Amino acid sequence: MKHVHPPAAARRAKGFTLVEVLVAVSVLALALSAVISGMSRYASNAGYLRQKTVALWVAHNRLTEFALDQAWPSVGKTDGKAKMAGIEWKWRATVTQTQDDKLRRIDVDVIAPDDPKGNAVLASLTSFVNR
Repeated sequence: MKHVHPPAAARRAKGFTLVEVLVAVSVLALALSAVISGMSRYASNAGYLRQKTVALWVAHNRLTEFALDQAWPSVGKTDGKAKMAGIEWKWRATVTQTQDDKLRRIDVDVIAPDDPKGNAVLASLTSFVNR
């Protein structure tokens, strides 16, 4: 029985070269970095949206308190704090007179809890109350 050996070129083509492996690893690294970057942005956006949602709840609750209060709201600005979702929120309400004497406009701004100066309004709602 004759033993046949494949040509030398066929014996060398059985595996990947070092250059091919390096190119594959670099492509994989680029793809993974894009995935990780996207996941990081997603997590950051999810945290922001959670804060914004809770801030809107705080503003809505404050407007509901104005609507349920028996006293007619006086024109001017008031500040306060409300605790929701384990966070203490600062809110600012502005009551303004409208053209109708029996109607007042109320704007409630909720400030981001991590803003000590109170400039970063995270949520803002407007409502009207009547006498």
